[in-house]
Amino acid sequence: MLSTALALAPASADTETPEKATRTAVPISPFSSTYGLSGSGVPFSIAADRTLERDGKRDGQDVWKMEIRARNILGSIRETTRFSWQDCTPQSTSYSYRRRGLGRTREASLDMDREAGIAIANRDGRDPEEFEISDNTTDVLSQTLGLQCRLMRGERDDIAIDVISERRRETMVYQVTGEENVRVPAGRFDAVRVIRVRDDDSDRQTLLWFAPELDYALIKMVQDDGDGQYELVLRSR
Repeated sequence: MLSTALALAPASADTETPEKATRTAVPISPFSSTYGLSGSGVPFSIAADRTLERDGKRDGQDVWKMEIRARNILGSIRETTRFSWQDCTPQSTSYSYRRRGLGRTREASLDMDREAGIAIANRDGRDPEEFEISDNTTDVLSQTLGLQCRLMRGERDDIAIDVISERRRETMVYQVTGEENVRVPAGRFDAVRVIRVRDDDSDRQTLLWFAPELDYALIKMVQDDGDGQYELVLRSR
């Protein structure tokens, strides 16, 4: 839950001149933000940092690294993805997840071969699994940047994103359902409310609020898993 929630975090668009933007602009600028998570089974609010930074070049393209780090007395989570932008799609080349707590460690990774069109998934020491991917496939962490980019360029209905995780490949669909004024620790913002579209018989619900004045940064998320509800809020950026 924590890593999925924190994946949808804030970023800002480049503010370059048109001439420079033609050569170097990217959809989402580097950022560093802090969120708080609370809810069922969480005895106190957990703070987590999320960052985006350039990480060199590959085949002539800028490579980006996005990372989530959270730690408390019960354990830690670290989630990392590396990708290059293709329009509004973060074309990821690698993804990794590591969670430690209560004497247990859980790990997962994905390696994407774009030329071959496959992703190799490893999870908790099990046999590797292979999934087909396309040019529009991104990983579960990077896909949230793709959602933000598409909101920024005006998409509102049936925003479909092709997502690969260590377990499966699936299409995640989002829908803008309205506008609200929302207060979080980082301030008060006018926001668009977005819902993740699920099957009619699903007992899970995910609601998200993005602030246009912050280049559609996520400021709040509420997720109901059927057996508990969690809330994520922006603390600082």
